[in-house]
Amino acid sequence: MRRWVKILSTVGVLLVGLLAAGLAILKSIDFNQYKGVIAEQAKAVTGRELVIAGDLNLEISLDPAVAVEGVSFTNAAWGSRPEMMTVKRFAVEVSLLPLLSGQVDVKQVILEGVDLLLETDSGGHANWRFGERDGSEEKLETSEAGDDLILPVVRMVRVNDVRVRYRDGNSGEEVAVVLDTVDLTADSASSPLQLNLAGSLNNQAFRVGGQVGSIDALAAGKSFPVKLDIAALAADVSMNGTLGTSDDGPLADIKLSLKGSKLGDTVAAAAAFAPALKEAQVPALGAYSLAVRAKFENQKLAMEGLDAKLGSMDISGRLSVDVGGAHPSIDGVIAINTVNLDDLLPKGEAAVKPESGDDRVFPDDPLPLDGLTAADAKLKVDVKKLTAQGIEVDDISVTVALNSGRLQVKPFGLSVAGGNLLGDLSLNASKATPTITATVTGKQIDYGLLLKQLGHTDLATGKVDLDVGVRGHGDSIRQIMAGLDGKVRVATKDGRIESGLLGMGSADILAALPGFDSEDNKIIRCGVVHFDIKQGIAAGRAIVFETGGLSVVGTGNADLRDEKLNLRIDPRAKNASLAAVAMVPLNVTGTLAEPSVAVDAAALAGNTAAGVARTVGAFATLGLSLLAEKAVNEATGSIDETDYCKPALAGEKVVPGELASAKAEPAPSGTSSGDSPPAVEQPKSEDGVLEGIGSGIKSLFGN
Repeated sequence: MRRWVKILSTVGVLLVGLLAAGLAILKSIDFNQYKGVIAEQAKAVTGRELVIAGDLNLEISLDPAVAVEGVSFTNAAWGSRPEMMTVKRFAVEVSLLPLLSGQVDVKQVILEGVDLLLETDSGGHANWRFGERDGSEEKLETSEAGDDLILPVVRMVRVNDVRVRYRDGNSGEEVAVVLDTVDLTADSASSPLQLNLAGSLNNQAFRVGGQVGSIDALAAGKSFPVKLDIAALAADVSMNGTLGTSDDGPLADIKLSLKGSKLGDTVAAAAAFAPALKEAQVPALGAYSLAVRAKFENQKLAMEGLDAKLGSMDISGRLSVDVGGAHPSIDGVIAINTVNLDDLLPKGEAAVKPESGDDRVFPDDPLPLDGLTAADAKLKVDVKKLTAQGIEVDDISVTVALNSGRLQVKPFGLSVAGGNLLGDLSLNASKATPTITATVTGKQIDYGLLLKQLGHTDLATGKVDLDVGVRGHGDSIRQIMAGLDGKVRVATKDGRIESGLLGMGSADILAALPGFDSEDNKIIRCGVVHFDIKQGIAAGRAIVFETGGLSVVGTGNADLRDEKLNLRIDPRAKNASLAAVAMVPLNVTGTLAEPSVAVDAAALAGNTAAGVARTVGAFATLGLSLLAEKAVNEATGSIDETDYCKPALAGEKVVPGELASAKAEPAPSGTSSGDSPPAVEQPKSEDGVLEGIGSGIKSLFGN
């Protein structure tokens, strides 16, 4: 027994001696003599120069460490600077004992002062592709060894002051990433990887903290947990779930949340690497947030439990996207409680007409229809309340179906001003020439309430029905309108003219209208505007406005092809009190952008007509006109008791009878001046009713 103890003791002493001698020999070696060999091997593989300006040190212990300082690696010959990368210090510390079993256990890796430039030239060649455009024929050989790769265990990585810049030689765009600190730690290859990093992207600071899956799970492609908190772009992001891969592609099941105090701050920060956002006008809506569970499997992304808030708007629902087919397919249901477009849309100046010389209303710009063939979709969107320019719209429901370029919005419905509006729209962009069909039906919409919501109180009350059915084809709005077919019909009855509307006229004019302020004349028996449209010509089927004492009937058409107007507005008295007033028809001509309103020339023959043109002001009600003069003794028209409402409301064509031309008469007696009346003058459009009617017509087309 003593003999074996002596033998083992002797062997132990010899091993310790050999180890001590080996360590002494290693410490006596100057490893700087190998810098040239390392540089030669690097050039043989990459074709580039590797320079180690500092010392190459080896610290011998149970945890040996290798450190190198002042390393630089040359750039491609065409690069924008001599060095592709410079490193101030690089150090690696490993555990010695695990090496005996073939396991590389790295205790820590330290990287400091890295400056890396990644760039391409105008031809798309990249400086990280070694040998490309450098004349080097060297190729990296892949190992064919059948042994399994044993990954090292890296317990800690510490990075300080790392700067990475990417430059696109073709576009000139640059992206700069700065990593001030990066700390990665793991107890073992099977333990979660803890991370904490801080830096900036294009001078926009960010921080990331949390943990991800183990090195083993990452290397094996298994699913691994992710729990991260990110602060960037004036927002806080949280991710909690799992990521991974399968034979069918990536896998994900992540709960995502996003919060920010001001959307404008986030957009302004994002503009640092998306310059187009610099021009974005973001409304001041306060805090915003988004929460959703996102799953990705078998090429399908499903977003469930969507909960987004922006100002007063609250959005919920679900959305799924299938990217496994020929083109993506989208399916979803979205619910929104309130939307105030007046808060969402930027407060800008009035639109300015382009300087192209094109003064037409309907634009000729090609419609953006290419996106309709890029994906299929089936969406249902419900909005509880929407506010725009003071008008409140409730219970909006829209169902959208998109299939191979064929879009259907059917049905859509909403409630506005106590009434209902229903419709559908079909747009086929799969054909060489897109076609569009639209129908809209409105029932019992309270225009008095609409006027109040727009800030016009005490003007008129009543309810209106709407019936629109049109179809057309073309690549632009102008082409579609030029070939439009269908009808547009707006009708109201049993309404009332309020005192506020009467107050819009001149007091002198009202005094010239005997009995017009009576209760009977305040009743709106009907108002009908009905155009039948064929090949871009909107022909007036019925243009009627009638009170208890007045009928106003319009005829003519609007040419949507060249946007020209040819309308006649004809007022007619229904009782004796208004029959004593001179009523003169108006002609509406010009274009949709610049309509022209003038008194009918045939009605201005003689002195009485001249007096009308000289003396009267103007009185406009709902776009219809009545010209009158207090001093007129004899009416130029007679009583017309025709019921124009009945045929107009029944959808029949309405044409008034022929009006008698005004006869030449002497100037009325009792005038304060003995001067003879001047020659007949066309009333100027900027004076009184002509200006009012012209402005009203322009407003119909957004002018």
